[in-house]
Amino acid sequence: MLLNSTGNLYICGGIDPSSAYLTRRLHRGRYRSTTPATPRQLTFPAAYPLTTKDRYEPSTAISHFSTGRAVVLALADDGKVWQWNNEVARLVKPLHVDVGERNVTRVVAGWDRASMFVKGTGIVYWPHDTPLRAGNAETDAVLIDTATIPGTGFAHSRYARESLDALEARIGQVVNHIALENYIVFITSLNKIFFYQASFPLPDLDPPAPTELTAFYPSTSDVPFKIHDIQGSFRSFAIFTDFGVQKGNRAMIEAVQSGTFDPTSTDPSHPLPTMIPALQNSSVTSIAFGDYHSQVLRSDGTIVAYGGDPQSCGAMGLGLSGGTGPLRGVLADYSNGTLGHNVGRQVWFDPWMHRWLGNMKEKAVAEGEGKSRGDMIFQHENHPRESVAAAVAAVGDHFEREGRKWEGGVVEEGEMGSYFVLKVAAAGWHSAALVLVDEEQAERARQKHVVPRKTESTLAHDHHEGTWEDIDAPWDQLTKALDWVWGVARWFLGLQERDQRLGAERKKREEEPEEHEGETKYTWSDLPFPRLRMANGEVMPGEIEVTG
Repeated sequence: MLLNSTGNLYICGGIDPSSAYLTRRLHRGRYRSTTPATPRQLTFPAAYPLTTKDRYEPSTAISHFSTGRAVVLALADDGKVWQWNNEVARLVKPLHVDVGERNVTRVVAGWDRASMFVKGTGIVYWPHDTPLRAGNAETDAVLIDTATIPGTGFAHSRYARESLDALEARIGQVVNHIALENYIVFITSLNKIFFYQASFPLPDLDPPAPTELTAFYPSTSDVPFKIHDIQGSFRSFAIFTDFGVQKGNRAMIEAVQSGTFDPTSTDPSHPLPTMIPALQNSSVTSIAFGDYHSQVLRSDGTIVAYGGDPQSCGAMGLGLSGGTGPLRGVLADYSNGTLGHNVGRQVWFDPWMHRWLGNMKEKAVAEGEGKSRGDMIFQHENHPRESVAAAVAAVGDHFEREGRKWEGGVVEEGEMGSYFVLKVAAAGWHSAALVLVDEEQAERARQKHVVPRKTESTLAHDHHEGTWEDIDAPWDQLTKALDWVWGVARWFLGLQERDQRLGAERKKREEEPEEHEGETKYTWSDLPFPRLRMANGEVMPGEIEVTG
């Protein structure tokens, strides 16, 4: 989903995955949808004109949106709430809740529930696939049956700092909420965390009260503790506090609800809050949760991924198992739910970095000294599972360290990198990011990795513009995916004509003889595939010296 500065929403792919027409079967049981990937603007009923740069329409100018499983919710500037279950919006209003004018302050879509926060009422939710009552779809709001979480309607004011209602007084003012699978979790002004099983419908009399989630609190009261935010989706969430970021999940909530939660348990299978090392002391600003993976945005504009890459499909942004993914630590046909747990795997956006990995993979699979090590990673069926896991982890750590040096000498410590991520999102088995690119700085960083040589080169120097292009180096699937992302971004920003001009210039350069052909090479061209010491103490096979 894309929201531009005018307030228009665009979508790539489809809203409801179950309605996408799946035709092409990929290897290892994966499918590819034929839903168009070109951004398309979401539409509104005919009675509500689209807002444009030349005509502001507060009813369709979107200020905030949230995506869930097969649903999109959006809040317009005039307070209207729109819901998409397909690509045409329906204006929704709770049947028994007076939303008034601009009383809705937040919309949150989840796995199986859609929700909004209504001033004076609280958190209101409903099944996102609830039948919509009949009416004139072109002009009428659709009335929906909803449920309200008890005790969540209090708001501080200059006249009332505390509620007279006992439940509201215990809960306080809701600061933020998320919608997980079957649960809604929220934080309040009293520095508390609560969860609510989002059953529907609720009983008319004596609906259950929210349950306080004390598992995240310090064991002693003398420890400074301030809750700043909560973020999450599906079955995972994170609590941002003064002393770090703690991760929780639905299993922990269920254990608390059933009375089986034990904060002192030493059983590794018992669901306890976890302090992911990769999230601590690293200036995390937001975390996007997929089904099994997470993307962590840091204040320096970089993303690190951790978790598991389902079926090694590329969801983490580290490559496919059949491509260069194993060089980033992605295991093929193995569980890797703790990938990046300690350090995090930084997501790379520069195509040359993926070119570098592609060249390293060629060295690993080609006949030669490095093939015995490459076989452990890319032909893992012939090796014990433990050895494969250790080798992939060691190689992933190695290229992570080397990759973080890519812009060394070009970007000084504390300076903005060439690729600065403004926003990150994740859902299911995929991820996306909005990236600010300094192309000139990125090019200077690339030039660091080009040196003179006397043998035939795969590089061509454009002596008119001082740029370098790859003519016949192999591109793996991840590089092609990045090209598609940049193409979509340029289309969205209106840079199509510029792209066409640059493409024509590139084609012309490729057709003309190059004066500097054969004079340069990559800095890694003569480097062997690394031989590393693994975490179990063993050294990878080979004849060269151990790296590092």
